Formats: sequence, structure tokens, C-alpha cells
Amino acid sequence: MTTDRQSDLDDLVEFPAPWTFRAVGATTPTLRASCRSAVEGAIGRAAVSVVEQPSSKGRWTAVRVKTVVESSEEVLAAYAALWEVEGIIKCL
Repeated sequence: MTTDRQSDLDDLVEFPAPWTFRAVGATTPTLRASCRSAVEGAIGRAAVSVVEQPSSKGRWTAVRVKTVVESSEEVLAAYAALWEVEGIIKCL
């Protein structure tokens, strides 16, 4: 079953495509690795790069996971997996 989000992505993006998943969460020692694992597990291959940037006061950290996605299903699965990471408050 194709969802509206899948249809929208399929209309806007030509797959395969480079993609950067962004997530913001509470700063923990494992946030970066957890985000990497979530995306890699959802799409079934390694990320190209993972970068983290703490907020000015250090309470929050933004994590960017760059990879190549093969389909809209992979994009949506990776975002769903990121939302399952403990401490995540926003996915972009």
C-alpha cells in the first residue's frame, strides 16, 4: 500500500538519491551511534557520513546521517527508526 507521503516523495525525488537525515535529541554519549544504527538498519547499508553538532549549552545535539536511498519506502523507514531512538525530539 502506497501512502500519500510515499507518493509525494516519489513525485519529487528521483531514486536512487543522496539523502541527509537530521535528528535532534538530548545529548548523550550514544546519540550519534544510535542514529547511525537506526538509519543503517532501516535502509540495509552503511551511511556515507555521520556528523553531530551540540547546542551552545550542550543540552541538545543535532545529528546528520548522510547516505543514498533507493526508494521512498527507505526514507520513511529510516525516519520511523530515528523516532525510536531514545531522546529524539525532532526529525527533519
